[in-house]
Amino acid sequence: MSIENKEPTSVPVMRSVLRWSVILTVAVAVLGAVIGWFVAEWAGVWSGLIGALLVLLFSGVTALSIILAARFDPIYFVVVILAGWTLKLIVFIGVLAVVRAFDFTHDWMLWGTMLAALLAQLAVDVVVVLRSRQPYASEVELPGPERPE
Repeated sequence: MSIENKEPTSVPVMRSVLRWSVILTVAVAVLGAVIGWFVAEWAGVWSGLIGALLVLLFSGVTALSIILAARFDPIYFVVVILAGWTLKLIVFIGVLAVVRAFDFTHDWMLWGTMLAALLAQLAVDVVVVLRSRQPYASEVELPGPERPE
């Protein structure tokens, strides 16, 4: 089997990261909405939901871009990842500017939920990667005599 026909080893890991990110972000959103209700009523609920959704959106774009870019040559991989990060930064600043302009959010709940969801996302990334049992060098063909398929 040649390397070109094989799925990159990062793809199953990123799929797992994506799956656990959705599960954990939904939990953070529910918890943020409940706490937000007690802190600032509906403004707190909306802030909790929006904060968690933003983190899921941006972490999901990262995982999806790695899944997509892993099939390309290394230079295109870097281009896709950097373009994704740049786009996420611009969209993030724009979304926060729009959200803060309206009165239906509570700043502390928005930032608190985003921080909690971000820390949960980092925990998911670490746990999934540590449990993935990745080799130190993947998709590498060592020099030597040709092996029969």
